[in-house]
Amino acid sequence: MRRMWVTWGAMLALLAGGCDAIDLLEITQRDAKTRVRPEPPGEHCEFGGDAVESGLDRDRDGELDDAEVTATDYVCDAALPQVLTRARTEPHGANCTLGGQAVQSGLDQDGSGQLDDAEVSATEYVCATSVANVLLRVRPVSPGARCPLGGQVSHAGHDANGNGLLEDGEIAQEVYACNEPAPVVLRLRSLAAFTAPCDGDDSGGTVLEAGPDLDGDKALAMSEVEATHYFCGMELTDLKLRHQPEPAGPNCSRSGTRVDAFQDLDHDGEPDRNGVSGTVYVCQSTRVHDGDFAVTGAVDLVALEGVTHLRGELTISAPTLTDASLPSLAVIEGSLTVRGNASLRRLFMPALRFVGGTAAVLSNARLDALTLGTAPDTMVRVERSLLVEDNPMLPTLEGLAAVQPGDSISLRANNALVDPGLLPHVTELHGSLVITDHLRLDRSPFYNLTRVHGDVRLSGNTALGGPFGLNHLTQVGGSLDLQDNAVLETLDPLAQLTSVGALFITGNPRLTDTTGLEQLTSAGRIHIQGNKELLSVGDMPLLLQVTDSFSVKYNEKLQRVHHLPVLRSVATVALVGNTALTSLEGFQRLTRLTTLDVLGNAAVTNLGDLARLREVDYLNLQGNAALTDFGLTDLVRVPESFGVIDNARLPTCRATALAASVFQGQPWGLVIERNDDAATCP
Repeated sequence: MRRMWVTWGAMLALLAGGCDAIDLLEITQRDAKTRVRPEPPGEHCEFGGDAVESGLDRDRDGELDDAEVTATDYVCDAALPQVLTRARTEPHGANCTLGGQAVQSGLDQDGSGQLDDAEVSATEYVCATSVANVLLRVRPVSPGARCPLGGQVSHAGHDANGNGLLEDGEIAQEVYACNEPAPVVLRLRSLAAFTAPCDGDDSGGTVLEAGPDLDGDKALAMSEVEATHYFCGMELTDLKLRHQPEPAGPNCSRSGTRVDAFQDLDHDGEPDRNGVSGTVYVCQSTRVHDGDFAVTGAVDLVALEGVTHLRGELTISAPTLTDASLPSLAVIEGSLTVRGNASLRRLFMPALRFVGGTAAVLSNARLDALTLGTAPDTMVRVERSLLVEDNPMLPTLEGLAAVQPGDSISLRANNALVDPGLLPHVTELHGSLVITDHLRLDRSPFYNLTRVHGDVRLSGNTALGGPFGLNHLTQVGGSLDLQDNAVLETLDPLAQLTSVGALFITGNPRLTDTTGLEQLTSAGRIHIQGNKELLSVGDMPLLLQVTDSFSVKYNEKLQRVHHLPVLRSVATVALVGNTALTSLEGFQRLTRLTTLDVLGNAAVTNLGDLARLREVDYLNLQGNAALTDFGLTDLVRVPESFGVIDNARLPTCRATALAASVFQGQPWGLVIERNDDAATCP
C-alpha cells in the first residue's frame, strides 16, 4: 500500500509542476528499419555479397539513415565457378586448314576442377600456319551486323612469348570471313573438238559444272563454278543430272550438295548399266571477305587463310616473306598481284579457280615454285591477263596448268625457265601472247592454242630454236613477230597457221629459210629483215594475198624470193639492201602494185620475174649496182611517181624510154638521174 502512494505522489507532483517539462515523443515507440547494400569482395565477404543494416527510424522519415544504423549482418556469396579451358587436337579441315588446336572454355559448374563437355560454352582455334612463329586464332562470329549469317574472325600475330598461344597483346591482324550459303546451281556444257582436257578427242565432249549461286541470279557464273567433271566423247543430250543433300563428312566437312551426272542413252531417267557417270560435291564452306587485301608480311598472309572468297584485289608484296600459301582461297573477284617479294620461294594457291582481273607474278627474285589451281581436276579462269615476268629463278610453269586467261599472256625474263610444262586450257586469247627475253626457254607451253586476236611476239629468247609449242595456232589477228631469237632455225611449228595480221621475221641470225608456213593463205603485211643467214624467202604455197606490204630488207645472204605460186594480190613490194638477191620468182604472178621499191640490191640484174606487172602507182628503183635492164615487159601505167636513180649500169636511155611509154603523172613525179648516161640503146 505504501508503494502505490509513492507512485501517486510523484504523479501529483508532476501535474502540479505543469506539462511543459514532458516530451511525449521521447516516450513513443520508433519503427525498426533495414536496408541492403552490395558488399564487395573483401574482409566481410571473400567473394562479395550483401550487407544487411538495421536500426530505429529515429527521425521518422521512413528511411534508415547512416546515423541510425545500429547493427550490420552480412549475407555472403558462395565462390563463383572457375573458368576452365582445355585444348584438343584439331585435324586439318574447315576450322584449321593445316590443323592445330581447339581451345574450349566454360565455367566449372560442378566444381570438379575439370571442364566437362556439357560445360563448354566457347571454342577458339589456334591453327598451325605455314610461317614459323606466327600463330592464327580463329573464333566463330554469331550472326549480326558484321556477318549477317555468321562466320569467323581470324587473329594473327607473332608468338612473342613462345607459349604456343596467341594472346590478345600479340594480335597484329584481324580478318572477318562471313558465311554466305547459297543455293547450288549446275549445268552441262558442250566442249568443242580438241578442247582440253578432251584435246585427244575429235568429238569434243561435255563438262559438268556446279557451284553456289552467290549473286542470286539463278545462273552459274564462271566465278561461281566450284566443281567440274569432264566427259570426253560424250554428247550433252546423253547425260542426266541429279543432286541431293550431302551430310557433313569426308566429302564436305560442313555438309553440302552432291551432284551426279550419268549416262542415259535410253532416256528413261535412270543410269545405264555399265554407263559412264561422275560425281562432284559443292560444299557449304564459302567464307567471304569484302574489300581489297594487301599482304605485306607473314602475319597478313596467315590472317587470310580462313577466307575462301575475296571481294576485291589481292596484292602480295612482302620483301621478307619466303612462302605464300593460301590453301583455301578459291575466288578473287579483282586482280591478283604478286610483286617484288625478294625472299619468296613458293606461291601456293591450290584451291584457286577464279580471278576476276589479271593474275600477275612479277619481279620475285627467288621464286622457284608457283601453283595456281590444281590440274587436271579444276580450271582457273582468269578474266583478263596472265603475266609472269622477271622471276629469274622460276624453272617451270607446270603449276599453272589449270589456268585459262581470257585476254593476254606475257612471259618475260624468267631466266631459269627451261621446262614450261603445258597449259592445256589456253585455246584462244582475245588479247596478245608475248614470250620475250628468256635465256633457257626452248618452247612454249601453249600446244592447244588455236587463235590469238591480238599480237604474238617471240623475241630475245636465246635458246628458242623455233616457235615450238604453237603447233595448233591457226589465226593471229594482230602481228606475229619473231625477233632477235639467237638460235631460231625453223618455222615448221607454224604449219597450221592460215592467216595473220602481220608477219615480222627480224634479226634471227640462224634462220636460213621461211619453210614451214604451208597453210598460210593471207597476211596483212609481211616484213622480213636482218636475218643474216637467210638464203630464201617464200615456200608459202597457199598464200593468196598480202593486203599491205611485202618487205624484204637487209638480209645479207638472201638469194631468192620464191615459191609463192598463188600470190596475186600485194599492195607494196619493198626489196631493200639484200646484197646477194638475184631471183624474184615468187612475185611473178603479180599484175598490179601500189608501190614497188627496189633499193640497194647489189646483185639484181633485171626485174624480169615481175614481167606480168601491168600497173604500178609508185615505181622507185635506186642503188642497184648490177641492174642493167627493167624486164617489165607488160608494164603500161605508172600514174604517180617514176624514180630511177643511182643504178650505175642501167642505161639512162632505157629508163627514159620506159618512162615515156608508161609514166602518166605530174612532171615533178619523174626523176631519172645518176644512171649510166654513156650507154646507148638500140
